[in-house]
Amino acid sequence: MVLKSIKPFSLILIFLFLHLNLLSQENRPKIGLVLSGGGAKGIAHIGVLKAMEEAGLTPDYITGTSMGSIIGGLYSIGYSADELAEIAKTADWEYLLSNKIPLDRVTFEEKFYYGRYLLEFYYQDKKIVTPRGIIEGQALLDYFSYLTRPVHDLRNFDEFPIPFKCVATDIETGEPVVLDKGSLAMAMRASMAIPSIFTPVTIDDKLLVDGGLVRNMPVDEVLDMGADIIIGVFVSSDLDPAENLNSPLAILSQATFIKSAFDSRKQMDKCDILISPDLKEFSTGSFSSAQGILEQGNKAGNDYKKVFKNLADSLKKIEPLNKIDKPKISDEYIISKIIVKGNKVIPDEYIIGKMRIDPGEIVSINKIEEQISIIYGTQYFERIWYEINKNDSTYSLHIDVVERPKVQFRFAYHYDTENSGGVVINTTLRNLLLNKSRLIFEANLATQPSYLMDYFKYLGEKQKVAFRARGLHSRNDLPLYDEEGNVNNEFRHRYSIIGINFQSTIKRNSTYGFGIEWTHTDLTPEIVQENVEFLTKVVYNNARLRLFYRYNNLNKRYFPSEGIKLDIIASTTVGSNGTFTLGDTLEIDENNESIEIIQTSAINTLEVNVDPIIPLNDKISIINQNRLRISTQETGFFNFSEYDFVGGFTPAIINSYQYWGGGIKEFYLANYFYSKVGIQYEVKNNLFLTAIINYLDTENPMKWIYPNVDTGLAGDRSSRFGYGMKIGYMSPVGPFAFAFAKDHYRKGWQTSLIIGFHY
Repeated sequence: MVLKSIKPFSLILIFLFLHLNLLSQENRPKIGLVLSGGGAKGIAHIGVLKAMEEAGLTPDYITGTSMGSIIGGLYSIGYSADELAEIAKTADWEYLLSNKIPLDRVTFEEKFYYGRYLLEFYYQDKKIVTPRGIIEGQALLDYFSYLTRPVHDLRNFDEFPIPFKCVATDIETGEPVVLDKGSLAMAMRASMAIPSIFTPVTIDDKLLVDGGLVRNMPVDEVLDMGADIIIGVFVSSDLDPAENLNSPLAILSQATFIKSAFDSRKQMDKCDILISPDLKEFSTGSFSSAQGILEQGNKAGNDYKKVFKNLADSLKKIEPLNKIDKPKISDEYIISKIIVKGNKVIPDEYIIGKMRIDPGEIVSINKIEEQISIIYGTQYFERIWYEINKNDSTYSLHIDVVERPKVQFRFAYHYDTENSGGVVINTTLRNLLLNKSRLIFEANLATQPSYLMDYFKYLGEKQKVAFRARGLHSRNDLPLYDEEGNVNNEFRHRYSIIGINFQSTIKRNSTYGFGIEWTHTDLTPEIVQENVEFLTKVVYNNARLRLFYRYNNLNKRYFPSEGIKLDIIASTTVGSNGTFTLGDTLEIDENNESIEIIQTSAINTLEVNVDPIIPLNDKISIINQNRLRISTQETGFFNFSEYDFVGGFTPAIINSYQYWGGGIKEFYLANYFYSKVGIQYEVKNNLFLTAIINYLDTENPMKWIYPNVDTGLAGDRSSRFGYGMKIGYMSPVGPFAFAFAKDHYRKGWQTSLIIGFHY
């Protein structure tokens, strides 16, 4: 244990000062507590606070920087050391300090696009705008807003149970900025905004980053508050010796904190009691080791408990110490009004409507958090936070937002052995045409390209319903296989779909609605060996009505570890016709004439997908995917928009589905049942191993449900099963995976290398 110091001379002066105060009956000296920054190592502050509590020593003032601002800020509003320890141990730090919110916190209409791009830029004021940091920190800000509810009403930090100040850095001037009023949640967020890692925070027109850059140990600030006796806890480190500066990153880090290190030395010299817990086994990022850091903090605190006790007893002889009571935290509020600030383009009505709170309604904190999450999940905002302020017997809900620019560009790449590779370019326009709307243009520039347009418009005062118009055009290869799984023909498949629908937006993870869509299929042969040598072109057009319900609360797009995805879609065609253009090899039609086919009976289809993922522990999950498709489509038609192309690991067209062990898009089926069951194991952080078995049936249970269904075969049989494994890694530049599988009834293995943001 390295205990920095109790200055002997300072200690003598302290007790002499106390003795003289006792004799003169003056006001007792004030205790100032200073908590330094240090990232995860700042959790050790809690151990010193616990020792002070047990010794009966309450600080009169607290200052903190970075992690010290978080611990000190929460302690100043009444959280006990035990409560802070519980927060430190149970908080999901990986989530709180991540750049992405989980997929299940994104609104349903945005889930398809969320988390599948490598780069994101904005266009504003006729220039490209890049993010100012890697991590926006919305999850952390949500948590701060939740924890600081007791003092949302208090705008001056001097009014806290223990007066408090924290320090940030004005990145424009390089000067320290003392934060002592306004939003405590935002002040803490600003004080720990590590440059380039966390985005900076604007307060009073100042662009603020981590206070540790210039004032990591804010002793002067607590002296200015009126403290007479200074207790400092320093959990950071001094400059590294030359032998440790063995990389460009180490040199850059050292250079960045030279000014702060010299300032910290001067500040620490002003402490009467200076405590430095032994944290050499931990780093600023060791949040997963919260328990170990707490233990080191407890050891450091216990070594000073006797000093704290003597000091407390001496102070109490002059005047009682402050008794700290945490303000009451309510879980329900009568919300009389909602006040929105920070929005420039998006109207108040949109945000207030999304909250779905009527004036005078009794609202739980859970609902407020849920609706704030839904608003952020719309992707219209870079940052959003809230405060609940008391007005007599009711409360007002204050919502502050930072809007995203109207124009956003997103880029991704993808490659897999089955479909080759490409680059995705996405342009997203928000509120450019109409308020409460989003328009997306996306191009998949690939060997098998696709182009997408998606327009989404919220309707109504509370946006419970939305209108959507969507168009897609894709061009891809469509192989035809023989019964043994060998490709004997190949078509160029052009597929277009235009659809409009109305859907619900009440729930974040689900939607239901109805619509109509038109599909156009165009097939032209590229490789012809047998059976279809007379075809030169096949065109089909369909119009269908659709009802749908969708649910998705998977926690991640790639390698999800929990949640369920559910789709139920019922459709019926209201028009279907096709045209065959025949080659001159067919005797009854020597002039390549077209033959038109009209399907007069409606094609009714029911599609059900149920994909639960059940976590067994933090590392292992059971994965299960199921699909049932029942259709009145008769076999033998080339109306391919009414079939699924089943087979492969990652089939990449809209009406396709996987079957591990089969060739890519090998079986075209109107009726089938598919099920996959497996175990996903996270071997190391973001490294996954998955083993599966999957089953495909073209007769049952469809015939049990609808005995007249027209079934086909999957190759040479009505049912098949296969098994395989996948090794995957979620890297900073996207997912990587290698999969291999075998169909039980065939020789040889199917393999695929999958790189990038497949969707």
